[in-house]
Amino acid sequence: MASLRIAHLSDLHVLRDYHGSMLDREPLRQPVPPVEYFLTGLREAVASKPDLIVLTGDLVHEGTVEDYQYLRQLIERERCGIPVIPVLGNHDLKACFYRGYLGEEQSGRYNRKYEWNGYRFLVLDTSTERNGCGSITDEQVAWLAEELQTPAPQGTILLGHHPLESQQAWFHTDYPAALADVLKNSDVFVYLCGHAHYAETRTVLGIQQITAESFAFGVETVSPTEVIYTETRGYNTCWIDGTTVIVHPHQVFPFHPQICRIPF
Repeated sequence: MASLRIAHLSDLHVLRDYHGSMLDREPLRQPVPPVEYFLTGLREAVASKPDLIVLTGDLVHEGTVEDYQYLRQLIERERCGIPVIPVLGNHDLKACFYRGYLGEEQSGRYNRKYEWNGYRFLVLDTSTERNGCGSITDEQVAWLAEELQTPAPQGTILLGHHPLESQQAWFHTDYPAALADVLKNSDVFVYLCGHAHYAETRTVLGIQQITAESFAFGVETVSPTEVIYTETRGYNTCWIDGTTVIVHPHQVFPFHPQICRIPF
């Protein structure tokens, strides 16, 4: 039986310069920018020698081609040869990602397949630029169904940005009803995601869903119409043995009660 150790990082919100961005305005302006927390988490993760690093979206905060080139430089400098799988989030601008991070001229949803040690990874782009809610299209479900026709030797791990369901009340993810049947009849056993800025594990559509923290700020829902922004930041280590997944959350900064309360 194969095993795998994954460093699961999410919601990096990297920029070369945060001046003038949403993260430079109150109540989110903080003395240390998200990129520094990301580098702390990435270095910790690399030091633990995982097999893979996955980055489940909001890689850059609505930045430029140069910001994605900067992110790529940081990752190449720090990863010590460990493979990295990127995922796009709603704060990622797709054309800038393709050009700056991959050197490609595209602008569509980033759906890709990767394989490692008998496991198949399917990256599903659930994001629309600058839209906090997630969506999965009929075309994406058809792509998943085609990719999943043949089982992988050790099973399939799904990667996306938006949780399919969440404790958080400030967003939702729309997906076709057919997705449930595709997953039910497949070898997908876990879905790694982010977006919520809140660590959570639950079962959705018959598979385990694992949501990682952010490196920008934490979010906790206190009522259907109010959230608390906190200074909680972190990432996950996922140990996979066969299709059993054990999650260890890490914090990269001491927990502080809250930054502010946001009614909406």
